[in-house]
Amino acid sequence: MEISSILEQTPLSEMLAFSLSYLAATILLICFLYKPHHLYLLDFKCCHPPHNLRVPLSSLFEHLEISGCWDREAIDFQKRLIQRSGISNETYLPDGMHHLPADKSLSATMQELETVLFPIIDDLLKEQSVDPRSIDIVITNCSLFTPTPSLASLVINRFGIRSNVKSFNLSGMGCSAGILSLNLAKDILKVHKNSLALVLSTEAVSPNFYEGNVKSMLLANCLFRMGGAAVLLSNRACDRGVKEKYELMHIVRTHLGSKNGAYKCVIQEPDDEGKTGVCLSRSIVQVAGDALKRNMGELGKLVLPYSEQIKYGVSLVWKRVWGPARKRGSYIPNFRKAFQHFCIHAGGRAVIEGMKDRLKLTERDIEASRMTLYRFGNMSSSTTWYSLAYIERKGRVRRGDKVWQLAFGSGFKCNSAVWKCVSEPRIQDSNVWSDQIHTYPLQVPELIYY
Repeated sequence: MEISSILEQTPLSEMLAFSLSYLAATILLICFLYKPHHLYLLDFKCCHPPHNLRVPLSSLFEHLEISGCWDREAIDFQKRLIQRSGISNETYLPDGMHHLPADKSLSATMQELETVLFPIIDDLLKEQSVDPRSIDIVITNCSLFTPTPSLASLVINRFGIRSNVKSFNLSGMGCSAGILSLNLAKDILKVHKNSLALVLSTEAVSPNFYEGNVKSMLLANCLFRMGGAAVLLSNRACDRGVKEKYELMHIVRTHLGSKNGAYKCVIQEPDDEGKTGVCLSRSIVQVAGDALKRNMGELGKLVLPYSEQIKYGVSLVWKRVWGPARKRGSYIPNFRKAFQHFCIHAGGRAVIEGMKDRLKLTERDIEASRMTLYRFGNMSSSTTWYSLAYIERKGRVRRGDKVWQLAFGSGFKCNSAVWKCVSEPRIQDSNVWSDQIHTYPLQVPELIYY
């Protein structure tokens, strides 16, 4: 029987009912396939090292003088840089760095990481009433130290996390690794529903203190300090509307590793005497600017109002059609129309000032990053979490506010994470800033005295 004959004999009502059923099934399938994946940040904790590990500049300079590792020029160079770095007398170095000679052994490094990670994991899980055995995913990132078993295994062993946990350990990813870990957690949680993820970001200072005389490798000694962060993420329905603080809206990653100049601008290598250190080249400012420009271009499409996107697009066209416009550069979108808070990686005073000028931010916008550098120094991948903790402790975050975390890392990478506050954070005594928040903000002097 021909199809036309079948259609003629089928009542119109049956055909209509079939069509509507088919349409409804199609819509349900599309909704299922493209169902939005919500990822929530329940809470996070930043490490406040023990007070006996505080390193005043006077103690640090005395250590440089009597350690016998550096020549006179290298010692004076480090002193000048530290005094102008915007880092205070209140930062911390691990116990091994207080010894003479410095203890850079495996056992000293493991002690450092246990000192950083274990207390903040304890506090985070207790405050959230989370049994360690209910954690489904563990992600750790530490760029310059990769023990066997991994740091993820160290945490699983210490807290008795169950045997079918999904664990990952990232290394060599630089100061932007914290956002990369978030991205990994986001992708995993898309597949594994109703799950909890514990993300840990830190850096091992003990084994990476450079003891040679190459100035480009001495920069890391002057900037990096002890710290770490623990972050608890969830896509569980039971946490929605009850325990979450922020929802992850976007992550944008930019990687310039295909270019030799970008790949080599931050690199770990031995000097001519065989002493290993992290070399920061002079091209890093230019490379970081290029990476930021590309990252902003992608991020702007997602977060900027149409008015800012149009202005930016017109400026690009105008540069091509009118020669004199090329000298003025492209229009810089006003990201303050998209975000209420900025957590810029406190990589150094020059990094913060550069981002302030590049993004046309106010002093209040960069206050959290500047105070983080002053109080705790550069703690690599966990640094932006200290800035967010500062903003929270000041009581500035309101429901509906959006936060931009921006970090740079070796490779060369520029990564952004966008959070939306879904419930106003309560002020906690366990916040890493609680002990001295009343003294901030303060005017950071051009020269720190000791």
